[in-house]
Amino acid sequence: MRWHYLILALCLVGPVHAGSPTKIPPYTATYEAQAFGNRLIAQSTLSHEGENLHMALDAHVSGFLRLLGRFEFSRVAVFRPEADGLRLLSTRSTQITPRRERRTETRFDWDAGRARGQHNEKPFDVSVPPNTVDFLSSLYLTMTELRDGGFDPTMQLSILERHRLREYGLALQGRERISTALGRMDTLRVARKSDDSDVELLGWFAPDLHFLPVRLDYEADGHVFRLELTQVEWHEPLVRPEEAPQ
Repeated sequence: MRWHYLILALCLVGPVHAGSPTKIPPYTATYEAQAFGNRLIAQSTLSHEGENLHMALDAHVSGFLRLLGRFEFSRVAVFRPEADGLRLLSTRSTQITPRRERRTETRFDWDAGRARGQHNEKPFDVSVPPNTVDFLSSLYLTMTELRDGGFDPTMQLSILERHRLREYGLALQGRERISTALGRMDTLRVARKSDDSDVELLGWFAPDLHFLPVRLDYEADGHVFRLELTQVEWHEPLVRPEEAPQ
């Protein structure tokens, strides 16, 4: 069962070119999915740490699969939005299933154009092109590029997955009004696919929620798994310019 892929669906990737220096407000978002009598709960957070941003994703599975052992996933990314793009600083991920446990830690040396770290206690050192992203930082870029109108309707991008690079294509498929746990919402639908895989990810991003994804679908082997936003909490006051005290 591909629960780890469904968890990764939350990290739908975004563009690799310039991001906006205007930051998305800090938040905690909760997502849920149901499949084969099991329930996936994923919590995504964004926090500001000075000039840097810290994004994290923690997910676990409940249901009869828990009788077999732990099904958990966590991912952390630290990055900095800059005028000419996004600077990824470090990433960390852990994936736990009853049969295996995978851990990866990575730091980026942009002067040398290298990503260095350890994957399952084995060191790696790979060349990375400028503006390489991971799943979480690319999610953030998707939100900001959609918000600022800079999202290219079709694009190719490089993502560092654990200790290897993979190329993906994204397509902006248009606007769609959908039903969510938080009510009916207008969204922008984005599709992600790799040329060497028949797996596709679809994401629906809501302008009314700072373009946070409210639904993500993972399609593989003729099955579609749906991850839906059930709750979001913003961690600093949101005041429109016209509402600011004079």
